[in-house]
Amino acid sequence: MPDGYARKDNVNENEAETIASLVCSVIEHPEYARNEFGKPVSLGVVSLLGDRQALRIDSILRQRVEPAEYQRRQILCGDSAQFQGDERDVIFLSVVDSTPEKPPLLMRQEGPKKIFKKRFNVAASRARDQMWVVYSVNHEVDLQPGDYRRRIIEHALDPGAWERELRKRTERTESVFEERVLRKLMRANFNVVPQFQAGAYRIDLVVIGNKQRLAIECDGERFHAPEKLQDDMTRQAILERLGWKFVRIRGSLFFRDEDRALSPVFRRLEELSIFPELKRTEPQAQSVDQIVESVKRRAQELRASWRLEANAQNGVPAETIGSPW
Repeated sequence: MPDGYARKDNVNENEAETIASLVCSVIEHPEYARNEFGKPVSLGVVSLLGDRQALRIDSILRQRVEPAEYQRRQILCGDSAQFQGDERDVIFLSVVDSTPEKPPLLMRQEGPKKIFKKRFNVAASRARDQMWVVYSVNHEVDLQPGDYRRRIIEHALDPGAWERELRKRTERTESVFEERVLRKLMRANFNVVPQFQAGAYRIDLVVIGNKQRLAIECDGERFHAPEKLQDDMTRQAILERLGWKFVRIRGSLFFRDEDRALSPVFRRLEELSIFPELKRTEPQAQSVDQIVESVKRRAQELRASWRLEANAQNGVPAETIGSPW
């Protein structure tokens, strides 16, 4: 979004107006009337830089949306902390930051006690169905590689990257069993590396996160006959002495009850504080793209009408008003 500018009070007025217009446009659009459960599509706005931006967006929306509709849509505007443990069908993220005089902006990564990582992970995982990212920076110039703001923007610009990465990793698995376990874990947003090389050994799957690693061995009948299993246990004992943590999954249980078989894995991941990565978005179908474009067009019309209204109140002749951005 061009011309966005973040003030010293961490308010980006153009982003605020853009998000408010998008929310109003979504409320008008028939495709956003009901979710899959037949309830009104709920809406949320998350500011990635403090709560002042969220308060500004909330102020605009309360002037433009009827109180009953505001409540019906469960609209919530806040920062990541206010969305902890909460979700909405559609989430709008405001990056807030704008282009600095001397790019790039200071790196925003994990931060002290991983505070920034936690905030970004919460912000990016609050949408049940759809996430919009509104930003004012040139992410390739103003943000350094690895910056969480850049990662979330690139994710929004190319949601299909996740599916491509999944396909690339499944090609490296050595059995259908390993592939299915990898898919389950990656669809839960964990970073999984198949056939991980650990010295002279290879591990079926390794989940990486928070500077921790969990090794997962998939014990299937084809690759883990009794004699092979003994070799695997010897190898595991050697690696455990080097600090590796292991979880083993039995194929016989997995193919009967996947959730039950994976419950020890998720429990161990939680114990090790290995958290999911940024939430993925499924590739959009043509019809969804068309809906999104119609929402954008209507939002632009709304912003233009709001400016006409504001200028009329301030006594500015209509013919002096420029085209909406």
